Amino acid sequence: WMAEIPVVVVDVQRGGPSTGLPTKTEQSDLLTALYPGHGDMQMPVIAPGTVEECFVAGHRAFAWAERYQGPVVVLSEHMLSERNQNIPKPDLSKVNSENRSVYTGTNGYQRYDGWELSPMPIPGNPGSYVANGSEHDGMGDTTHLADRHIQMTNRRFSKLKLLEDGTYESQNTDASIVLMPWGGSKGSGLSAYEELAEEGVDLGWYYTMYLSPLPPKLLEELRTKDLVLVPELNYMGQFASVLRSQGVKAEAITQYTGLPFKVRELASRIRDRVGTQQKESVTA
Repeated sequence: WMAEIPVVVVDVQRGGPSTGLPTKTEQSDLLTALYPGHGDMQMPVIAPGTVEECFVAGHRAFAWAERYQGPVVVLSEHMLSERNQNIPKPDLSKVNSENRSVYTGTNGYQRYDGWELSPMPIPGNPGSYVANGSEHDGMGDTTHLADRHIQMTNRRFSKLKLLEDGTYESQNTDASIVLMPWGGSKGSGLSAYEELAEEGVDLGWYYTMYLSPLPPKLLEELRTKDLVLVPELNYMGQFASVLRSQGVKAEAITQYTGLPFKVRELASRIRDRVGTQQKESVTA
């Protein structure tokens, strides 16, 4: 993040903390993935929910890393990482790689100068700079000047806007109460949603594997909802808390047994919460 070096990190979550439940599944590393270091930083995070999405997530993570010149986390889960499944053969002609811009000029290169992304010189060629973990100036030399720190912090965060092209799924978007699982809880969440829809429960559906940065249009829609229910496999309701920090009325439906949600149990919890919310709305 500080040195602006493209890299992809894969985190396969299992029950924790410490040694925890090494053979069980969980969704408890989201906050760690988003904010893995001290100081001001926000890591791009892609969390696939299916085997097919794992292929897409790997490709997109490398594309993102090259595009904004920094680290990207692919956040998987134990139950997903060991799953065997036949999927449609990916059309590789539609998989476009991000080409790295290479610096070919002379020495004295200001790698971190200005706001634009800079070409990266090949080691051993002209244009060398310091890949510095300390705050630095345009050439990478250490500096503790306040104006430089402000400039470089703004530069690093501004690059996240280059990654706001993530897609999302949605159904019944007119509903005031919506369901939005993430990661491996997508499957049981979708099955529970379909079961409730057949019963006539007025419930919307949203899903994206692009958790950071979230697609701006998705955030706009979620902020208009009375309640966003987030099924997730952790104690703290981590994704729900992330959504609340961005102005969304989100509430987690949590489970931390080391096992995925059972569809019938999840549907029952959603049904009860929707009923309570509707009664509260009538009373209000």
